[in-house]
Amino acid sequence: MPLEGSVPYKHLEQHASIPTLAGIMKIHPRELESKFVTRKGVKGFPQRYLETYLYQLADKGDWETFVDVLALVVYGVLIFPNHEDFVGYDAIDVFVAVKTRAENLVPAILADIYTALNSCHEWRNKKMLCCIPALYVWLASHIGDRTIGVKCPVELVTR
Repeated sequence: MPLEGSVPYKHLEQHASIPTLAGIMKIHPRELESKFVTRKGVKGFPQRYLETYLYQLADKGDWETFVDVLALVVYGVLIFPNHEDFVGYDAIDVFVAVKTRAENLVPAILADIYTALNSCHEWRNKKMLCCIPALYVWLASHIGDRTIGVKCPVELVTR
Protein backbone atom coordinates (compact mmCIF):
# COMPACT_ATOMS: atom_id res chain seq x y z
CA MET A 1 0.00 0.00 0.00
CA PRO A 2 1.70 3.17 -1.12
CA LEU A 3 1.87 5.97 1.44
CA GLU A 4 2.09 8.79 -1.08
CA GLY A 5 -1.20 10.60 -1.50
CA SER A 6 -2.84 8.93 1.50
CA VAL A 7 -3.34 10.03 5.07
CA PRO A 8 -1.74 7.76 7.69
CA TYR A 9 -3.99 6.25 10.33
CA LYS A 10 -4.25 8.42 13.42
CA HIS A 11 -5.97 7.06 16.49
CA LEU A 12 -8.83 9.25 17.61
CA GLU A 13 -9.58 9.74 21.29
CA GLN A 14 -12.91 7.95 21.00
CA HIS A 15 -13.63 4.51 19.55
CA ALA A 16 -15.47 3.98 16.29
CA SER A 17 -19.19 4.40 16.88
CA ILE A 18 -21.54 1.43 16.99
CA PRO A 19 -23.85 2.95 14.32
CA THR A 20 -20.90 3.44 11.94
CA LEU A 21 -19.68 -0.13 12.40
CA ALA A 22 -23.26 -1.45 12.19
CA GLY A 23 -23.71 0.41 8.90
CA ILE A 24 -20.58 -1.19 7.44
CA MET A 25 -21.59 -4.65 8.66
CA LYS A 26 -25.29 -4.13 7.77
CA ILE A 27 -26.50 -5.14 11.23
CA HIS A 28 -28.92 -3.28 13.48
CA PRO A 29 -26.87 -1.27 16.02
CA ARG A 30 -28.64 -2.84 19.04
CA GLU A 31 -27.96 -6.34 17.77
CA LEU A 32 -24.32 -5.49 17.09
CA GLU A 33 -23.88 -3.92 20.52
CA SER A 34 -25.27 -7.06 22.15
CA LYS A 35 -22.51 -9.12 20.50
CA PHE A 36 -19.67 -7.13 22.11
CA VAL A 37 -17.82 -8.93 24.90
CA THR A 38 -14.94 -7.93 27.14
CA ARG A 39 -11.85 -10.13 27.42
CA LYS A 40 -9.08 -9.17 29.80
CA GLY A 41 -10.28 -5.57 29.83
CA VAL A 42 -10.56 -5.29 26.03
CA LYS A 43 -13.92 -4.86 24.33
CA GLY A 44 -14.54 -6.56 20.99
CA PHE A 45 -16.09 -9.49 19.15
CA PRO A 46 -15.41 -13.21 19.45
CA GLN A 47 -13.96 -14.50 16.19
CA ARG A 48 -16.60 -17.25 16.15
CA TYR A 49 -19.42 -14.66 16.01
CA LEU A 50 -17.86 -12.92 13.01
CA GLU A 51 -17.24 -16.22 11.22
CA THR A 52 -20.86 -17.28 11.76
CA TYR A 53 -21.97 -13.94 10.34
CA LEU A 54 -19.68 -14.50 7.34
CA TYR A 55 -21.48 -17.79 6.60
CA GLN A 56 -24.83 -15.98 6.76
CA LEU A 57 -23.60 -13.30 4.35
CA ALA A 58 -22.29 -15.96 1.95
CA ASP A 59 -25.63 -17.76 2.02
CA LYS A 60 -27.39 -14.47 1.17
CA GLY A 61 -24.83 -13.64 -1.52
CA ASP A 62 -24.03 -10.24 0.05
CA TRP A 63 -20.43 -10.26 -1.12
CA GLU A 64 -19.69 -6.58 -0.51
CA THR A 65 -20.53 -6.89 3.18
CA PHE A 66 -18.82 -10.30 3.26
CA VAL A 67 -15.55 -8.72 2.13
CA ASP A 68 -15.84 -5.97 4.77
CA VAL A 69 -16.52 -8.43 7.61
CA LEU A 70 -13.72 -10.70 6.38
CA ALA A 71 -11.38 -7.68 6.39
CA LEU A 72 -12.44 -6.95 9.98
CA VAL A 73 -11.58 -10.54 10.96
CA VAL A 74 -8.19 -10.26 9.22
CA TYR A 75 -7.45 -6.97 10.99
CA GLY A 76 -8.33 -8.43 14.39
CA VAL A 77 -6.86 -11.90 14.10
CA LEU A 78 -3.82 -11.44 11.84
CA ILE A 79 -2.77 -7.81 11.67
CA PHE A 80 -3.59 -6.51 15.17
CA PRO A 81 -4.05 -9.61 17.34
CA ASN A 82 -4.96 -8.87 20.91
CA HIS A 83 -6.29 -12.12 22.33
CA GLU A 84 -6.70 -15.48 20.66
CA ASP A 85 -9.90 -15.84 18.61
CA PHE A 86 -10.92 -12.28 19.39
CA VAL A 87 -11.22 -9.01 17.44
CA GLY A 88 -10.50 -6.14 19.83
CA TYR A 89 -11.60 -2.53 19.56
CA ASP A 90 -8.12 -1.41 18.51
CA ALA A 91 -8.42 -3.46 15.31
CA ILE A 92 -12.02 -2.30 14.87
CA ASP A 93 -10.89 1.34 15.09
CA VAL A 94 -8.23 0.87 12.42
CA PHE A 95 -10.65 -1.03 10.18
CA VAL A 96 -13.30 1.72 10.42
CA ALA A 97 -10.69 4.44 9.76
CA VAL A 98 -9.46 2.66 6.64
CA LYS A 99 -12.99 1.91 5.44
CA THR A 100 -14.67 5.26 6.13
CA ARG A 101 -11.82 7.80 5.99
CA ALA A 102 -9.46 6.00 3.57
CA GLU A 103 -6.60 6.23 6.06
CA ASN A 104 -3.51 4.14 5.36
CA LEU A 105 -2.95 1.35 7.87
CA VAL A 106 0.76 0.79 7.09
CA PRO A 107 1.98 3.30 9.72
CA ALA A 108 -0.34 1.69 12.29
CA ILE A 109 1.10 -1.73 11.49
CA LEU A 110 4.66 -0.45 11.80
CA ALA A 111 3.88 1.37 15.04
CA ASP A 112 2.29 -1.80 16.41
CA ILE A 113 5.37 -3.83 15.48
CA TYR A 114 7.66 -1.18 16.95
CA THR A 115 5.70 -1.13 20.20
CA ALA A 116 5.62 -4.92 20.41
CA LEU A 117 9.36 -5.21 19.83
CA ASN A 118 10.11 -2.39 22.21
CA SER A 119 7.93 -3.45 25.13
CA CYS A 120 7.37 -7.20 24.90
CA HIS A 121 10.71 -8.69 23.94
CA GLU A 122 13.20 -8.14 26.71
CA TRP A 123 16.18 -10.31 27.41
CA ARG A 124 18.42 -9.84 30.45
CA ASN A 125 16.91 -6.39 31.06
CA LYS A 126 18.07 -5.19 27.65
CA LYS A 127 15.62 -4.47 24.88
CA MET A 128 15.81 -6.45 21.67
CA LEU A 129 17.45 -4.20 19.08
CA CYS A 130 17.41 -6.19 15.84
CA CYS A 131 14.61 -4.36 14.01
CA ILE A 132 13.80 -1.45 16.27
CA PRO A 133 16.37 1.01 14.81
CA ALA A 134 15.20 0.44 11.25
CA LEU A 135 11.54 0.83 12.20
CA TYR A 136 12.27 3.89 14.31
CA VAL A 137 14.19 5.68 11.58
CA TRP A 138 11.56 4.76 8.99
CA LEU A 139 8.70 5.96 11.19
CA ALA A 140 10.47 9.19 12.08
CA SER A 141 11.34 9.98 8.47
CA HIS A 142 7.99 9.08 6.89
CA ILE A 143 5.38 10.22 9.39
CA GLY A 144 4.56 13.75 10.36
CA ASP A 145 6.45 16.80 9.24
CA ARG A 146 9.83 15.17 8.68
CA THR A 147 11.12 15.66 12.20
CA ILE A 148 14.54 17.27 12.23
CA GLY A 149 17.17 15.86 14.55
CA VAL A 150 15.89 12.27 14.68
CA LYS A 151 18.52 10.13 16.39
CA CYS A 152 18.86 6.44 15.85
CA PRO A 153 18.25 4.49 19.09
CA VAL A 154 21.32 2.32 18.39
CA GLU A 155 23.52 5.38 18.76
CA LEU A 156 21.83 6.25 22.06
CA VAL A 157 22.26 2.72 23.43
CA THR A 158 25.92 2.32 22.45
CA ARG A 159 27.05 5.57 24.09
